[in-house]
Amino acid sequence: MDVTAIDRSAVLGSSALHRATPASKLVAATLVIAGVVAANDPVALFGVLLALAGGAAALRLPLRSMWVLALYPALFALVFAFAAAPGAVTALLIVLKAVTAAFTVVTLMFTTPYPQVFAPIQRITPGIVGDALLMTYRSLFILAEKLAGLTRAVRLRAGVSARQPLRSAKATTRALGGLLLYSFDLAQREYDILYLRGYEGGLRVTPRRSASPAADAGAVLAAALGLATIALFRALPSLAGYSWIAAVTGAVACAIGIMYGRRHR
Repeated sequence: MDVTAIDRSAVLGSSALHRATPASKLVAATLVIAGVVAANDPVALFGVLLALAGGAAALRLPLRSMWVLALYPALFALVFAFAAAPGAVTALLIVLKAVTAAFTVVTLMFTTPYPQVFAPIQRITPGIVGDALLMTYRSLFILAEKLAGLTRAVRLRAGVSARQPLRSAKATTRALGGLLLYSFDLAQREYDILYLRGYEGGLRVTPRRSASPAADAGAVLAAALGLATIALFRALPSLAGYSWIAAVTGAVACAIGIMYGRRHR
């Protein structure tokens, strides 16, 4: 996981979504995730995912890095689907839900500096809760980067390969154990720093004002459209045979977004 790529995109990006307020992007992400939770048609949900990818391409976001992060939950969803899904359609729906929700959150991460993500949340939660979320979010990326470094070191020093699964498992276990110890040390260091600086429950972040009201409205309306599409197919089971229309529409939107992004680089 390239943490610097996320920060670089969030801070230095200049797309329309970067100019929208964090609050409007959080509302939009919440609407999309609500649609993901309510979805019961994998074809329609796939269309929404394609439309999201097309929007990211049109905004010239780093799609390769975004897909790498968004596909991580698919691994766990596959395991869950294999164990619990009664059929192939349900399994596909579970995986698509995980990927679509993850891609939505990743898009938010790549277009909003992480302190700004939690600025609206701090206004509606107790101070300690908002501060804990902010520090936890930061720590997750630090630990992910540390795990990548440990994994790389294990491969180089221990000569781990796919031909030796037992040796690989032992080395991976040691790396995870080292990561656990590092996480305890990280938590203690962060506590000491906050204590020395006189922390009293006040990691307040001033929410950024909108640089483009049109971008705010566009983000929320696009998310509402995705939610409405999912809700329509859920409320009217008779439309199940027409869900391919949503998939085709999403594919067209994705293709248009890719072409637009390439032309305006």
